[in-house]
Amino acid sequence: MCGVRWVAIRNVRANSVLAQPILDERGRILLARGVLLSDNLLVKLRTLGIGSVCVEDALTDDIVGKDFISPHVRQQMLDATYSSLNDLASGTHVRYVRGARLRQKLRPLVEEVIEELRNLGGAEQFGTVYLSDGELYHHSVNVALFALSVGLGMKLSADQLLDLGIGALLHDVGKMRIPEKVLKKPGRLTDAEYTEMKLHAQYGYEILLNDHDLHGSARLISYEHHERMDGTGYPRGLVGGDIHLFGRITAVVDVYEALTANRVYRPAYLPHEAYELILGGGGTQFDATVVDGFVDAISIYPVGMTVELSSGYRGVVIHSPRRQTQRPLVRVIEDDNGQPVSQPFELDLSRELTVQIIGCEI
Repeated sequence: MCGVRWVAIRNVRANSVLAQPILDERGRILLARGVLLSDNLLVKLRTLGIGSVCVEDALTDDIVGKDFISPHVRQQMLDATYSSLNDLASGTHVRYVRGARLRQKLRPLVEEVIEELRNLGGAEQFGTVYLSDGELYHHSVNVALFALSVGLGMKLSADQLLDLGIGALLHDVGKMRIPEKVLKKPGRLTDAEYTEMKLHAQYGYEILLNDHDLHGSARLISYEHHERMDGTGYPRGLVGGDIHLFGRITAVVDVYEALTANRVYRPAYLPHEAYELILGGGGTQFDATVVDGFVDAISIYPVGMTVELSSGYRGVVIHSPRRQTQRPLVRVIEDDNGQPVSQPFELDLSRELTVQIIGCEI
């Protein structure tokens, strides 16, 4: 059985075998696991804005990277998020109130996700490749996964986890009311545009008020995920404990997920750069207890990720220690000229403190 690793699309060799599916915004499979990536397919993927893919690799055949969640569950989450956000924004949410309500609809799926995350013991940086057109939906799914991982680590009750997961999935529903020219602007927003963008928190709360089946704590996530502990957030400038716990959790994971994703107006931050920003905000912008839970729950350089080291070497993460995930164990496979090393070797960055990760293929 071949191992797997994540590789930037520019570095994928023709005829590599896809090890993780590529999905559209609804979770539908566009390219399935096992597909041979021809030159033509690689060109199309670059055209579609795909930054990296997971491929089979004999050099890592003894490395087993655990999936974030099973592909079919991620597909269900994407489909449910897509339909829920669009139905809520268009007003067809009325059918949830009169018939199968939103909480009732999402409950079985969120409970399945909670069980999978419980078994995995934490969340990883990424799971599946997706098209840039589905950015909002994938962001919503990833935020929910990260939030639930933090919630599990904080020993929240089953009912709390359910409401946290549902609310996190729907946290950006208000963006469905923001004009696309603002939402997808390929550059810095003007002051007026930023003011308009910030309205999505208020819009989201108003939209979710129309579904009487949702618990108040789930609705508050949309309203409060941009609030900050020091009162510098929006829309209400809440301070400290005035922000609901779910809002405090979602604030942390929302920022982390957004920073580590490629955007049309900027490249992704390196995971450890985003991680350090979160740590630096603990106790000021972010709840220190939540940040501590985040550190415990999230593997920022997961097994299978290809990284570039300050020594010039490139390698693959083979172990990511808890609470020191920014300094993983790496198997070096290429020298500083980009050529395969004659004998791969392991480098423990938790011991080799002079060596840093300066790039990764996400």
